[in-house]
Amino acid sequence: MSTETAKPIRLGGVLYAADTPERDALRDFAHDLQKRGWHVAGLVQQNALDENGDKIGLDAIDLQTGEHLPLARPSKEDRETGTCGFDVGKLTETSTVLRRAIQDQADLLVIEKFGEREQDGRGLADEIVGAAMAGIPTLVAVPASALETWNDFTGRLGTLIPHERDSLWQWWPKWNLYKELALNVDDVPVNNIIMGKNVILVEGPHGCGVTTNPLRQSDITTDMSISLKQLALEIQNRQAPLKHALSIAAILAHYNHYDLEGPDNSGLAHFEKTDNNVLVVGNFPTDKAYSNNSHSIATPEALQHLIEHAYEGVILPSHTFGDGLLPTLLRTKAMAEAVLVGPETPMATALFDYGIDVLSGRIITDPEQAKEIVKQDGTLKDLKAASRYITLQK
Repeated sequence: MSTETAKPIRLGGVLYAADTPERDALRDFAHDLQKRGWHVAGLVQQNALDENGDKIGLDAIDLQTGEHLPLARPSKEDRETGTCGFDVGKLTETSTVLRRAIQDQADLLVIEKFGEREQDGRGLADEIVGAAMAGIPTLVAVPASALETWNDFTGRLGTLIPHERDSLWQWWPKWNLYKELALNVDDVPVNNIIMGKNVILVEGPHGCGVTTNPLRQSDITTDMSISLKQLALEIQNRQAPLKHALSIAAILAHYNHYDLEGPDNSGLAHFEKTDNNVLVVGNFPTDKAYSNNSHSIATPEALQHLIEHAYEGVILPSHTFGDGLLPTLLRTKAMAEAVLVGPETPMATALFDYGIDVLSGRIITDPEQAKEIVKQDGTLKDLKAASRYITLQK
């Protein structure tokens, strides 16, 4: 008997119609993820135009290479008889693109579209099934008129997604925020790593990052030969608490850089004087009016509470980024406006697409003073003396 664990199916049918406003949303989403460092592969379609801008056929575009594969070039006779001039030979080339992406374990596979051939079980139907069974996150453009056929084809195992940017980001897993932040950290030397009993400080060329020391020990030797990016890429290594903490500090050292500009107001004041129903998570002061209708709760109780109650706003402590709870809270908060507050807040605007609306954190302004505080077993709170506040809003 095989002991292999079946991979979860991550298949999304992206529904569109003739009057869909964001007709390029799927293509733009794929290109956006590529720019952020993700391995996105697959095919999108585009009308082929002649030198006068007149339509002469249809191309499939390889998302990885940008190569145009001419799917259809109808002749005069084709147009007169109402046939599409589809080149069956090119279908083999397009299926090769998809099979290569499956073999390479792409982060995302995009297929435009679930057309007439796929609806009949031909075309790229086998590749769609193959990607889903291989656990490759796969998005397929599905015409609304083919919805029932799509449901029969997938056995209703996939997710139906409106053809719009925000809905595609809702589908993209919140947990991916860690890998994305790490992928975009500069591959530069680490200037210094200071181990205090309470805090770890990582100093890069352009900033410092600080986080809680999970081992509560200062007599720890670290490898200074690895780069800031290599440190950051350990972000999902939760089996090794020290490596994970170093990755958090490395990410903060990259994004919370010395010259980052923004208002110095606190994110805790974001909902002040509003009537919004706001949930305040964590050990923030309980005697403060965060809104005219705010409710405070301990972090361990927040997840279940958000499952059972709806809020217009939620204030989250930055340690949820480090301890891994943040993605689950973002997925559970529904449409609530989210504010992430505290010294472990990465000032990375990419997080806005993952469901955070306000980032409120600190920038180390005096690295020498900060290092001395850490060496003297100071806490994250003590590091206020070497920092300035900053808030970025979506």
